[in-house]
Amino acid sequence: MDMRGSLTLPKEVLDPVGNSAPVLGLSGIAWTGDGRYLGVMDNSRSVLSFRLELSDAGGPVSASEFAISTIAEHHDYEDVVWLPPHDVATRDSAAVAPPAGRVLLCEEDSPGIHAFDLSSGRRLASLAVPEIFRRRRPNRGFESLAIDAGGRHVWTANEEPLEVDGPPVAADAAGVVRLARVPIARGGGGDASATIQHAYRVDPPHRFVKLLDGPVFSGVTAIVCLVPDRLLVLERSGGAGLPPFESRLYEVSLDGAEDVSGVRERLVEKASAAVPKRLLWKGQLGINLEGLCLGPKLADGGRALVGIGDNGGLDTPSRLVVFRLTRRP
Repeated sequence: MDMRGSLTLPKEVLDPVGNSAPVLGLSGIAWTGDGRYLGVMDNSRSVLSFRLELSDAGGPVSASEFAISTIAEHHDYEDVVWLPPHDVATRDSAAVAPPAGRVLLCEEDSPGIHAFDLSSGRRLASLAVPEIFRRRRPNRGFESLAIDAGGRHVWTANEEPLEVDGPPVAADAAGVVRLARVPIARGGGGDASATIQHAYRVDPPHRFVKLLDGPVFSGVTAIVCLVPDRLLVLERSGGAGLPPFESRLYEVSLDGAEDVSGVRERLVEKASAAVPKRLLWKGQLGINLEGLCLGPKLADGGRALVGIGDNGGLDTPSRLVVFRLTRRP
């Protein structure tokens, strides 16, 4: 994996009725095909649609055709999945262009995963998730969401350890979280017991020069499905100092992974069962990289991987970061 460049997004775009709306807190991103993407804003009712032009080598050239869809419910949304017609996984060309169509959004409030119609903003359904995820620490619930190749499941994780699973993140320890594969039931609902969970060990926070008093954090902020037994996992750590953030991208193998759904507490003691991971890229970009999705195939080989940086409501721009992902020789 190598970084191909970054691009600043506008601070304001027009909402559905033509008023200027701020672009704040972009925490998740999804590719809808044909050069178009969706970004979800946390603590809002807004989903941003835009077109991103990439060079043959994968560098971001320009972003345009911005539009905002307003959904019916306000939550702390953290990631978005595009649902093409008939629940088919993302293709090179989407049959229905945003802001039409359906999305899945994960939120940290409940936490929950909900389906919405972008045209009307109406909630269509909610996926059934295990009750144990309600034991998340404040603002450390579902930060990530990714659809598998068959379009029948989504992957998510609690950002940092659940209250019942171990101590909170500290300067020298991050702990173990639960990677969860949740079925997409037609019509909503479903059986939460059908969810598969795997232990995932997160790295401790990065080292930084402390400038202010404040918490440290390190957790899972994005997931990308590669093939049935491989995921990409984005870890984000931060603290009140310099550099403020570090991003880490790992390839995760699920081959033979243990299902820890039956472990009701102290998952930290099952750290030996954590799925293996291999570091692909690590960097301190100066931005809060929170979202990640696969993009199109590149003319010079490989696949685009598009990340989005949350400006956290600060007076700083939101940014896109593009990587090139290639297979091992």
